[in-house]
Amino acid sequence: MSLSYQHIYHAGNFADIHKHLWLIAVIEHLGNKEKPFFWLDTHAGRGIYDLYSPEAQKTKEGLNGIGKVLKLFEKSDNPLLAKYKTLIDELNSDKTTLQFYPGSAYLAASLLREQDRMTALELHPQEIEHLKLAMHDFEKVTVKYGDMSKLISGFLPPKERRGGVLIDPSFEIKSEYESQARLLMQSVKKWSTGTFMLWYPLLPQRRHERLKEILRDAQLMMTIDEWVFENPSKAIGMYGSGMIIVNSPYTAAEKVKRALSILEKGINKG
Repeated sequence: MSLSYQHIYHAGNFADIHKHLWLIAVIEHLGNKEKPFFWLDTHAGRGIYDLYSPEAQKTKEGLNGIGKVLKLFEKSDNPLLAKYKTLIDELNSDKTTLQFYPGSAYLAASLLREQDRMTALELHPQEIEHLKLAMHDFEKVTVKYGDMSKLISGFLPPKERRGGVLIDPSFEIKSEYESQARLLMQSVKKWSTGTFMLWYPLLPQRRHERLKEILRDAQLMMTIDEWVFENPSKAIGMYGSGMIIVNSPYTAAEKVKRALSILEKGINKG
């Protein structure tokens, strides 16, 4: 993992929206049963992102992402988009405009029940201080500093036997496409009933194809969902977002598909 990476520059972009729709769909499914579950966020980041911070304003990815499509949430009766909007609104209740954006750790923590628990891992020394503040009021969340590749096996399988893991690397290092694939396979072996979600970027170099190839060769039973939001032939940077889900809830893919179709129509109209 690159210690230079800070997600504040990219928070709220279309890739985040894709990832977070999957996150909400999966965790809501886990909450349908009374039994407790455990959630692990391996690259938790800050937890909460200020879209008007100097870093976010430098790229404006958030304002050009969630900032542009949030109005579509309001016009839609889609339950997944409605839940997502509710969680965003909770952070902006005293604001007249969208300023604070929930990261994956905040979203997951907000969806926990009394009987559930969560661990959020972060390696960046500055980011983890922000994360501790964001998670302060969530009693069921433990924040840990360290490299997820060295720590993840210690959490699996959890005592609850139910739950999931979000693996969300920056992929700034080329070798991560192979190392994350192998780490996912090892983790699934340790916790065969857990739901694992691995996010990856779609970039012109198409290194993500190697990631998928390794997992297919290992005959890993998985759902692959890719959302292309820019023309790949014209893109210089990220043109889409990918999610690999192991042990996906049977309803999640269709829920995410419906939500994305609403956003796509709105984006294309705009």
